[in-house]
Amino acid sequence: MIMSGRLDRDSAHYRIGPLTTYVDAAELERNFRRARAGQRVTYAIGPAVSLTATTAALARAWHDEGLCYLHREREATGRGFLYFVQKRHAATTKANAVSAACPIRGRPEEKLLHVLTDIAERGGLLPSLDLLADRAELPTRNAADYRLRLLVEGGFVQVRREGVNRYVDILRQEASQ
Repeated sequence: MIMSGRLDRDSAHYRIGPLTTYVDAAELERNFRRARAGQRVTYAIGPAVSLTATTAALARAWHDEGLCYLHREREATGRGFLYFVQKRHAATTKANAVSAACPIRGRPEEKLLHVLTDIAERGGLLPSLDLLADRAELPTRNAADYRLRLLVEGGFVQVRREGVNRYVDILRQEASQ
């Protein structure tokens, strides 16, 4: 029997898995900070939430810290769900107290800052985002990129380029004190 290398349209079957749309993690964080106690902030729409999505991981981290409740409601179309965080009443005072002492204490950025401090002490050559995610126990390279940008914007680290290499300089170590 001779087999051709092309697909026979009559026998081909296509399947698209669940498609979930996520709010950008930075936008979710801004909206959550602005939210009043008890207010809901939507972070995803679709049939299922991925365990590796940066936005979903952020929502789960807040839940684990006791800052919010996680909820879902069926969409009006009945095909999927709206996923949202509901800010807890205790979260407002707890979040303000923690951020006043150190804005990244207990957050994934703190762990990444420790990893970056170790890297800076050994010469500062910044590894790939995949390696940073692995060392800081972040779910994806996108999560490492996002957290690194937060550390840069917060004035904790500086990333500088020399040719094709990137180096990290530690500017503040408040999280490790």
